[in-house]
Amino acid sequence: ALVAIIMLAGTVVNSSIILVDYIKVRRGRGESREEAILHACPLRVRPVLMTTLTTILAMCTMLFSNDAGSALGKDMALVIIGGLTYATLMTLFIVPVMYDVIFRRAPKVVDTGSDDLDDVPDDAAEYMEEMKRRQLPGSAADEV
Repeated sequence: ALVAIIMLAGTVVNSSIILVDYIKVRRGRGESREEAILHACPLRVRPVLMTTLTTILAMCTMLFSNDAGSALGKDMALVIIGGLTYATLMTLFIVPVMYDVIFRRAPKVVDTGSDDLDDVPDDAAEYMEEMKRRQLPGSAADEV
């Protein structure tokens, strides 16, 4: 059961991050907080539910099986099924409300500079060109 709790922590956090990150992306595009939450939640329900349902259905076989191998895993399966069900409801209903309460201010826009600047020298391309000039014509390395 303790292994299941550790597994739940990773899965639940991942689902919440998917939702909150997409809300932030929509706010970065200029939508208001309410619009971003109302548009992001329906779009992110599917990935959250797919992750949850695949794990729950996989654990159902362990929970309802009567063979000797699954007897040891029934506790883990029960914790995972219950925890994911509860956490999914929290992710879909409580996380958007908490986001609305906590993040009242608009996100800060950070200027990262222009994308058309080529500040980093392309040493790999120069090295490959030099290697092509050095090799003998007709060798197998010619096609690289």
